[in-house]
Amino acid sequence: MGEPVTLSDLVALAVALAVAVLPGASLLFAFGVRARAWFVGFSVPASVGVATLTASACAVVGLRFGPVTLGVVTALLVAAGVVVAVRRRRRSDERVSGRTPGVAWVGQIAGGLLLVGAMLLGARSWFGGLGESLATVGQEHDLIIHHMLTAYIQRSGNGAPWQLMPADVMTGSGVAYYPSGVHLLAAVTAVLLGNTVVALNATTVVVLAFAWVASVAALTYVAARRGRLSRSVASLSGGVAAVVAAGLYRPVFSLMHEGGILANASALVLVPGVLAALLSLPRRGWLPIVPLGVGCAGILAVHPTAAASVGVSFAAWLVGELLVRGGPRRVLRDVPRVVGAGAVAVVVGLPVLAQVLTVSGGPQQFGADIAPQTFSSAVGNAIGLVYAGWVPANAGYPQFAAVVVTMLGVVAVLVTRRGLGALMAWAAWLAIEVAFATSPGVGPETKLAGLFYNAHLRIWSHLSLFAPVLAGLGVVLTACGVVLWLARLAPVVRARARVAVVAVAVVGGALYLALPGVHYASVESEYLATRYVRSHFTRVGADDEKAIAWLAERVRPGERVLNSANDGSTFLYVEKGIPVVNTHSLGTPLAPYTYELMARFNTYPNDPAIRKALRDLNVRWLYVDTIAPGIGSGVSPNNWVGGPSFALAPGFADLDGLPGLTLGFTSGTVSVYELDLDAAAAP
Repeated sequence: MGEPVTLSDLVALAVALAVAVLPGASLLFAFGVRARAWFVGFSVPASVGVATLTASACAVVGLRFGPVTLGVVTALLVAAGVVVAVRRRRRSDERVSGRTPGVAWVGQIAGGLLLVGAMLLGARSWFGGLGESLATVGQEHDLIIHHMLTAYIQRSGNGAPWQLMPADVMTGSGVAYYPSGVHLLAAVTAVLLGNTVVALNATTVVVLAFAWVASVAALTYVAARRGRLSRSVASLSGGVAAVVAAGLYRPVFSLMHEGGILANASALVLVPGVLAALLSLPRRGWLPIVPLGVGCAGILAVHPTAAASVGVSFAAWLVGELLVRGGPRRVLRDVPRVVGAGAVAVVVGLPVLAQVLTVSGGPQQFGADIAPQTFSSAVGNAIGLVYAGWVPANAGYPQFAAVVVTMLGVVAVLVTRRGLGALMAWAAWLAIEVAFATSPGVGPETKLAGLFYNAHLRIWSHLSLFAPVLAGLGVVLTACGVVLWLARLAPVVRARARVAVVAVAVVGGALYLALPGVHYASVESEYLATRYVRSHFTRVGADDEKAIAWLAERVRPGERVLNSANDGSTFLYVEKGIPVVNTHSLGTPLAPYTYELMARFNTYPNDPAIRKALRDLNVRWLYVDTIAPGIGSGVSPNNWVGGPSFALAPGFADLDGLPGLTLGFTSGTVSVYELDLDAAAAP
C-alpha cells in the first residue's frame, strides 16, 4: 500500500492543474472569450494546443521546452488579454439593464457545487486505486511509453511532434511518432515537481478525473442552452451530468484498466469540451475561431483519433439540431466560423498531422479484438453500460443507476424535443458500437473502426461521452415537467416554480452522488488498484528499484544499458536518466538494432553484426528480468517475435558461461550483467 494522502500530493495536484489549465485559459482570455463553458470544458485542450505550439517553436529556435518557455508564453497571453479587456471596457457603453434573480444564482452555484462534487468523486476513485499516493507506479503495459515519453521531454527539453518518441534517448534519433499532447503537460509538471511518476499520475488525475467531468458539464450546459433552458437550469444539468460521468466505467477506467491507454483516454474525455466550444461560437466576431482552432489542434495532439471522435459526434449532433424548430438556420449561421476554426486547426496542427502521416501501417493493421456478438447482446451491453475487464465480481454487470438516468434523458429529450443533438450523437455511436460488436472488422463501420485500432473498448467508450449529457438533461427536464404538473394542481407551487425546479434537480443530483456515485467510485478504485497499488502483475517492483540504484553508481557517461522495455528497466532512464537501448517494448523498425539485440544478443561471441551493434552503442550493461509480464506481439517489427505473445527476449536467455559477460547484481528475478567485448572470444 502507498502512504496516506499527503500535503505534497495535494501540492502536486495543484501544480498539475495549473499547468493543464492556465495556458489554455490565458489563450481564451487573450482572444476575448467570455463564455464560461469554454473556460470550464475547453481550457485543457487549448493548453495542449499552446504547449504544442510552444514546443514546436522551441525546437525551431533551439530553446528547451519546459516551465520557463511555457510560462513566458502564458504570461504574454495574459498580458494580451488584459490589453484586450481594457480596450473593450473603454469602447463599451453597455449598462447593466437588470439584476439576475436570486434563484438563478442559486441554480448556477448549485450546478457548480455538483461539478466540484463530481471532481472529488473522480479523485476518490483514483486515489483509492493509487493506494492514496501519487508515487505509486502503474504496471500496465502502455504506461511503459507514457513514463518514458514524459521523462524524455522532461530531461531533454525536446517536445515538438517530430522529436517524439526517439528510439535512442541519448541522441534523439530514430523518432517514431507517438501522441504526446498530455505528456507535454506532464513533463512540465515533472520539471516543477522533480519526480516523473508523481507528475504523470497527478496529470492523469487532473485530465481523467477533473477535466473529464468539466468537459461533460460544459457540453451539457451548451446542450441545455441550445434547448432554450435558462442559465440556472442549464448549470444544474451540467452539474448532474458531471456527477453521472464521474462514476462511469468508460472511457476512463476501462481504457486505463484494460490497457493503460492514457493518450486515447485523455482525448476521449476532452471530446465533450471541444464539442461544447464548437456548438457555442459567438454570433459576432471572428477572433474566437483562433483559440477554438488551437484547442482542436490540441486534442489532435493528444491523440489523432480525436479527429474521428469529434467529427462523427459533431456531424450527428448537427443532424439532431436540424430536426428542431429554427435548427437549420442556426446550423447554417455557425458553418462559416466552424470552417474557419477548422482551417486554423489544420494550420496549427500541421506538425502533428505531418508526423501522423509517417506512421507505418497505421492503426488499421490491427485486427478486431473481439468475437461477433448476437444483436441482442450487443444492444444490451451497449445500453447497459456493462462493466468489463478483469475484476470478476463486476465484469458483465450493468451500471443500473446510470442506465436509468440515461434512459430518462432519452425519453425526456424525445418528449420535449430539447437536446436532440445530444440524442443523435449518442444514437450514432450506439449504431456504430452495435455494428462493430455484431460483425467486428467486416461490417459497414470497418473503416471508422480501423482508425481506433479495431479495439472494442475504444469504440464502446464513445457512448459514455453522451450518456451523462442525456442524464443531466433528463433530470432537469423531468424536474421541470414535474413542477409544471404540480403547479396546475397547487397554486403555491406555481408561485415558487423556479425554486422548485432547482430544488428537485439539486436533490436528484445530490442523491445520485451520495448513493450510486459513491458505490461506483469504490468499484472503479478496485479496477485501478489491479493496475496500480495491488496490480495483478509486476513490471516495476522492489527488485527493479534495487537494480536501478546499483547501476546508477556504476554506469559511466556515454554507456548504454541493453534491456527489454517490457520489464522495469526503462525506469533506469525515468528515475536516473541512464540511457537504455530499448524504449519500446517490442523495439522499433526505425532502429532495427533494438529488436535484433533482443532476439540475438546471446549470439554475440559468434555474430559479428551483433558485436558491431553492441560496440557502436557502447553497451556495457545488460538488464534482465526473467519473469516479465506477457504482452501481445502479433504486430512486431519485421515479425521478429514470430508468435502472438512475448515476455522474455530470446536473446536474453542462456547467458551463463558467455565470454566477457559477468553477473554483477541479482535480486529476485532481476539480474544485471557487465559486458566486456574485448574479453569475449573472437568470432
